[in-house]
Amino acid sequence: MPPLVTLPPSDADARRIKRSRALSFVFLLLAAVVFSLRPEVFGDPQSQPAHALLHVWRIVLGIVLGLAALGVQVVVGVRWRAGLRRRADDTADDDGEAPGNRAPGDR
Repeated sequence: MPPLVTLPPSDADARRIKRSRALSFVFLLLAAVVFSLRPEVFGDPQSQPAHALLHVWRIVLGIVLGLAALGVQVVVGVRWRAGLRRRADDTADDDGEAPGNRAPGDR
């Protein structure tokens, strides 16, 4: 299998990728903060019946934030690859040839 060659991102794509990484980092940072919250901080567990729910919601919210960080990366990656395909199709339409090197028999 020949090596896969990908084009570097355009300026707009590079900005989008940089922002998505920052947003994912923020989501992961928030998830870490949520996971590190100690239910004892919110009072005595015996006197508050909602204390057990805090354990559950802390875990659920942390997982949701982690999945949101992953989702941001997947969405941006899919959009970037779709843009690459679209640009490759536009290039192929311009000169009638597919982009890239021709097969050895065509040279």
